[in-house]
Amino acid sequence: MKEIHESIFELIGEIEPNPIVRAEKLAQVFGVGKRSVINRTKGYTVLRVDEIEKLMAAFNFSWLDIAKLNGEISIDNSTYEYVRLTKENFFHEIPRYVRIYRDMMEEMLKMDNPWIKIICSDVPMFHMMKFEHLTYFKFYMYYHHKFDKSLTFEKFSERLKLLCLDLSFETIATAYTSIKSVEIWDRKAFEELLLLIQECSDYGKLEHMTSLRVLMEEANLLARYLQKCAKSAQKCDLEKVNFYEYESILRDGFVVFGNGARPFKLSQKEFMLQSFLTSDPMLLVDFDDSFAALIGRSNLLIKTSVRNQRSFRKHFRWLFNMYKKCILHHK
Repeated sequence: MKEIHESIFELIGEIEPNPIVRAEKLAQVFGVGKRSVINRTKGYTVLRVDEIEKLMAAFNFSWLDIAKLNGEISIDNSTYEYVRLTKENFFHEIPRYVRIYRDMMEEMLKMDNPWIKIICSDVPMFHMMKFEHLTYFKFYMYYHHKFDKSLTFEKFSERLKLLCLDLSFETIATAYTSIKSVEIWDRKAFEELLLLIQECSDYGKLEHMTSLRVLMEEANLLARYLQKCAKSAQKCDLEKVNFYEYESILRDGFVVFGNGARPFKLSQKEFMLQSFLTSDPMLLVDFDDSFAALIGRSNLLIKTSVRNQRSFRKHFRWLFNMYKKCILHHK
């Protein structure tokens, strides 16, 4: 099996075969000289994760492309569902991306005993899709970080609204409340959303104060909703949700979808919004085992002390109030 740097630079060589252009682009991505670029291509200097993500954005490839080249997985359309989002196709392809998840959730509602297991490195989209503007914001953050830093949130939202995805968001959110789930959270997951809102506010990505207030209002509603779910162990007073607290930081988020005793689908996050769905049996077993391992190192909220339960539930509102002071009171 190839080393990770070998796979990455072999892939980059296929994408950009001109060695002069490729070298110039690599130097620009890394922000280093020729010798340092060579050290990275040869593996003498280990690539950091943020450097790999910059290469993905610059040369337009993904973790899935690396895995395919490395022979770790065999891709076929019956096993993998993947929508490759680029700057050029984003507004054309994002409806298909949403539709894949909507169709799967609707199909799960027809099953006898569906379930979902989530590693929450950030707030899961299933929860966020209850809130229209926060959902737009999540999509915007992906587009902003990966493709276009000049487009404002309002201009992006105007284009996204033309696609009429609101009904699909609502369908996904509603279906999720009717399917039992187990979720492993850490105390940084909700804060990531607030940090992104603060970043947009600080760097002028919001044209109007009204937009900021709407986002903060929905973030407050989301905090209250999550607090209620954690307290009642139910989603909207419907299906059961078990919250587990992981006391470190969960950096890699994924979702395992199952029916009865078997997992049947895995959603693996690549970067912020971008992810792929697979029913590959080996990956399903491995990720289900990984989830079980993390469960073993986490605390089931309802079985912890009353003090810890209160602390976890109130943490969402505490974070919101702290960021509200930082974001709104400085305007």
